[in-house]
Amino acid sequence: MDKKRSDYYIKSIRRAIQALNSFTSEEREWGVTELGKKLNLHKSTIHRILITLEDEGFVTKNKVTQKYRLGMKLFELGHIIRYQIEIRTYALPIMEKLSQKTEESVTLSIISGKKRVVIEKVESIHDIRQVIQLGKPIPIYCGASSKLLLAFLPDEEINKIIKKKKLVSLGPNTITNPVKLKKHLEEIRRKGYAISYEERILGSASVAAPIWDYKGEIIASLAIVGPINRFDKKKIPSFLSLVTEAANKLSNLGGGRIPSSKL
Repeated sequence: MDKKRSDYYIKSIRRAIQALNSFTSEEREWGVTELGKKLNLHKSTIHRILITLEDEGFVTKNKVTQKYRLGMKLFELGHIIRYQIEIRTYALPIMEKLSQKTEESVTLSIISGKKRVVIEKVESIHDIRQVIQLGKPIPIYCGASSKLLLAFLPDEEINKIIKKKKLVSLGPNTITNPVKLKKHLEEIRRKGYAISYEERILGSASVAAPIWDYKGEIIASLAIVGPINRFDKKKIPSFLSLVTEAANKLSNLGGGRIPSSKL
């Protein structure tokens, strides 16, 4: 007999979500006792849920009323979602111009879970070009866009990803040594851009620049991608200049703050 979707629910997580869903524009604050009554849960259970949510920034306690209200973490997550939805709209014209100037494909990528996902693309005018799939999870440790997104994560998060994942060689130049990869990511963070030659796909090259959010943190990567034979040393400086200029425009349009070290 097939299991129902609800059979996979984690009870404690569902209760926490129900608690969060109890906050509305009319009911902006809840006390432990009254929220317990609303959800038909014991006071001690609600208290544990709220303490956990408070420590993670999802709710905060009003010191005057001693009641709980929504925390800034939800604002941050909401801003990220809004930004990711909006960015596709105003990115496309800039991506099209970048593709016209370079005659190569242009991609816009974000981190989803522990993977990279392309959320928008503009194909090259050339018959020979890289096949790009929207929404397909891509390893985060190889390729210009992936390395760029990984490089600007907090060091603790980078270490977790590198240690947890087996760095499988996908192309001739994939960096599979964790120590070498960490040093390479530090170099990318310092320079503010990433370059890739046959790291993920044989015969493919790419250059990528970061798009920043309102806190000065990376939220997406903009990349020029194509066959390695069209990415010679004479073109790379021009490609890097163009992709960085375009990425900075997108940062500014989205209200992002470009770190002064990257200007």
